[in-house]
Amino acid sequence: MPRAVVLSHDWIAHELGHLEPWLVDSGFSIVRVYREERPSIPDGDLLIVMGSPHSVVPGFRDASADAEIDAVGAWVARDRPYLGLCFGAQVLATALGGSVQRMPREFSGYVPVDTDTPHALLGNGPWTVWHNDGITAPPTSELLGSLDHADLAFRVGRAWGLQPHIEVTAQTLERMAIALGATPEHYQPIVGALSDDSALNALRARALLEAFLEQTSVA
Repeated sequence: MPRAVVLSHDWIAHELGHLEPWLVDSGFSIVRVYREERPSIPDGDLLIVMGSPHSVVPGFRDASADAEIDAVGAWVARDRPYLGLCFGAQVLATALGGSVQRMPREFSGYVPVDTDTPHALLGNGPWTVWHNDGITAPPTSELLGSLDHADLAFRVGRAWGLQPHIEVTAQTLERMAIALGATPEHYQPIVGALSDDSALNALRARALLEAFLEQTSVA
């Protein structure tokens, strides 16, 4: 049985949402690893790095981010499948020679993504996006989607970086927003839009994850 190693916090952005049924249906065993335990990355067939309120931007970077960037760089250098979501995408971009910049203000919403690329794998969206830092994808990458202010999705070999929170449901997003200290006025419109679109959002997430699985030949 292939092993999916999932690195996350134990208190925020840790709920797998759409990821869990996809991993189970794809035959993976799930190995959870939490940043708070300062772990090393165990052996596995797929590494998934989840979101974080931390940053990889110099001047804002938490000390633990350096070790995570190095670990992801080493994992990808061995041509192992990798899926980075939000912070995980920022870690991947940094590890592979892209850059991440602190934006003037937080960006959050349930928004369409510009997928005017040869491989519009994100479809027409919308997707849940919530971030303070914007990615410039590595020069060796294939860009899969963007917004005006940042690159949102890219891949390099068997490694994918996805800034959108493709994993969240309305319920997991609400809990994540509360953990961040967001006000109801801030997060409720996004949660409501995602709730109204829940069935289609789940289908879009599954289709994107299946495309990742097919392209990386992990299972």
